[in-house]
Amino acid sequence: MNFTMKSKHFQKVSVLFEEILPLNLKQKAFIYNNIFNNWKQIVGEDISDITIPSCLKFKKNKLFEATLIIRVHEMCFSEVELMIKKIIQRINFFFGSNVVKKIILKKTKLGSF
Repeated sequence: MNFTMKSKHFQKVSVLFEEILPLNLKQKAFIYNNIFNNWKQIVGEDISDITIPSCLKFKKNKLFEATLIIRVHEMCFSEVELMIKKIIQRINFFFGSNVVKKIILKKTKLGSF
């Protein structure tokens, strides 16, 4: 059997996603990717050295006021707790809107950080 097919019958998956995904979901993905890929630039080197974003949860049908879960080195947990408002301000300033409303901190052990 010959399974060679002409490429004119196929589309890139990215093209199909553009057609299928609603704008709201694309915007959430944009925010998610930017937070995770630009963490150091968003929060600064001082905070990024002891934290890692872990999860971003949006409320149903809402693009803003998400909850961000951050893993924090266990030795710096109290210090980061005091900086939560500052972290939220930096993230929201980066995006120019109130993307993150709440931050939940999770302790991380030395070896897994």
